[in-house]
Amino acid sequence: MKISIVIPAYNEEKYIGRTLESINNLKENGWDIEVLVIDGDSSDKTPEVARAYGANVVHEPHKGIGFARQEGIKHATGELVFFTDADTIVPPNWVVEHMKALSGEGVCCSYGGFRYYDGTFPLYYLFNYVQPILVYLAYKLFAFPAASGQNIAFWRKKAIEIGGFDEDIQVLEDTDFAIRMKKAGKVVYLPNLLIYSSGRRSREGWRFYLRMIKSYFQYFIFRRNTLERFPDFR
Repeated sequence: MKISIVIPAYNEEKYIGRTLESINNLKENGWDIEVLVIDGDSSDKTPEVARAYGANVVHEPHKGIGFARQEGIKHATGELVFFTDADTIVPPNWVVEHMKALSGEGVCCSYGGFRYYDGTFPLYYLFNYVQPILVYLAYKLFAFPAASGQNIAFWRKKAIEIGGFDEDIQVLEDTDFAIRMKKAGKVVYLPNLLIYSSGRRSREGWRFYLRMIKSYFQYFIFRRNTLERFPDFR
């Protein structure tokens, strides 16, 4: 079975090498893996670094994570599609654990957790200690898939059935996708399958938190597409 691993990226030359190295280590297990980097018109050497690690680079002139993720689905040739981010390190059991979940009867999508390996104290504490509890409770009590695009996998044909990712959403495009994937089958949460990512956004300070609060409020209260802009890096 062929697997596609998709990584949206914009100006990630300093980080994407570590991400791709952790993914290339997965190939030692004999998986048939294609790696796609969806480059959002980077002005640095992100495409060159990605190619040096053997990734296929797809140029996406539209900035926005929704565009990048949807472009990834369009170009992926694997039956299973995995998404992570360009500043993320995946564990050795990442593929096998998602594949176990996706082999379950009626399962169309699985998602795991994440932790930050850096960042300022408020965000680091919030996402490493508080957020995992909230995500777990949302899944267990309400069957609500608060999925993260850093750690998600799904059957490509099922994603196509629901139209893939919403290209207009700048934040929560991953959770929105998981919610709609429930129309195609079961969505499974893997709380112990963790990836490690950068908490660089916390350096913005309170502006970051205010934008996040506004985005969540717009999406969950008014069910509007979240168009709030964030810094142009993943």
